[in-house]
Amino acid sequence: MEMNYKSIENKIFIIPDNSIPITYVSVVFLLGNYMESLNNMGINNLCLKTLIRAPKTMKFESFQYYLEKNSVSLSSSGGNFSSAISVSFPSYNYKNAIYALKEVIFNYGLRQQDIDEVKRDLINSIKLSKDDVWTYLYENADKVFYNSFLSWDTRGTFKTINSISRYNLIKWVEEKIFDKNVKKIMVISGYVSENMENFVYKNFGKFLTTEHFYYDKMKDFDVINVRKTEKLNKKEAGIALLYPAPSLSLTSVKFKLLNGILSSMSGRLFINIREKKELAYAITSSYDPVPLLHDDGKNKYYGNIKILMLTSKDKKKNAIEALKQEIEKIVEEGFKEDELEVAKNYLIGLFSSSLQKRIFKSSLLAKLKLFDIPDEYLFNHLDIIKNTTLDEVNELRKVFNTKESMFVVD
Repeated sequence: MEMNYKSIENKIFIIPDNSIPITYVSVVFLLGNYMESLNNMGINNLCLKTLIRAPKTMKFESFQYYLEKNSVSLSSSGGNFSSAISVSFPSYNYKNAIYALKEVIFNYGLRQQDIDEVKRDLINSIKLSKDDVWTYLYENADKVFYNSFLSWDTRGTFKTINSISRYNLIKWVEEKIFDKNVKKIMVISGYVSENMENFVYKNFGKFLTTEHFYYDKMKDFDVINVRKTEKLNKKEAGIALLYPAPSLSLTSVKFKLLNGILSSMSGRLFINIREKKELAYAITSSYDPVPLLHDDGKNKYYGNIKILMLTSKDKKKNAIEALKQEIEKIVEEGFKEDELEVAKNYLIGLFSSSLQKRIFKSSLLAKLKLFDIPDEYLFNHLDIIKNTTLDEVNELRKVFNTKESMFVVD
């Protein structure tokens, strides 16, 4: 499988795919909650979600009608390290779509009514997450692992969301999103033409920059090994074990194979803990390669691998013991060839199917360019998976020799 892209002055990246006349355009900012203080957690996410509701030239209802009339979909996303405002549209409507994107960024309204609506939605989403042990476990597990901004909820908290004013949001737009030192790129994925590319660049070229200042700030955190328990008064118990892991790199592609052996429904955790011992309702693992380009000469593990399990409270103690025994067995014996082959087939199929989605291609390319990851990560991804040996995967299991962090939700 091949995927090509080209750039206009290294600021706008194009992934052409003319199979269907749909285009996806995303402006990605190297901006996230790592730039937020304790007093304004969630301000970035709140700001982005409010921006796309309507520019100051239109009311919310009028803007939504404009988008619907032109078959344009506008969305935003905020994370730890990168955020984006994106638009998808039929290619023949590119001028109307780019106009909408340009308006919400350069001619923003941030009306109080819209801010209040977004605040309400964010608060409700936080309430919902606390009603489900599995969701709460997954969203809060990192708090036991990171002693820094990485443990902050991108949505913020009830208290901070309510305290953020319109003035705070305007300052965030002007001092963060528009800061010349915040790196920005644009990705065009899907049906493209030279006229469209030039039109996009004409409207956004001056806004984009290759300057950045984020590396030192991103390095400023510590990995800590502690245990933490939170009580939700639920019948279920959620358990998370976390271990340091490699950050985003060519090596991390191989590390995905290790996680693949653990995480699938045919993987060790599901079979041995859930099926054979009946100690879990659900169990899986996930690999999060936090994209820190930092090496202190000794350690290269600023990502993490999480093992997540949902069980009944009366089985909690036995479930934790069984899980630790499984980890010890992995450290002592390693993995087998048939496990690796199953993981390879799964990841190859997953990556290949994901590449059919324009949003996946756009976000992946943006991440690689924002964090200066070699192009081989994308273009040789499948070959790296196919050529990874059992010895290489077994070498990576050393990650489980480190002291784990544990997070339990009762």
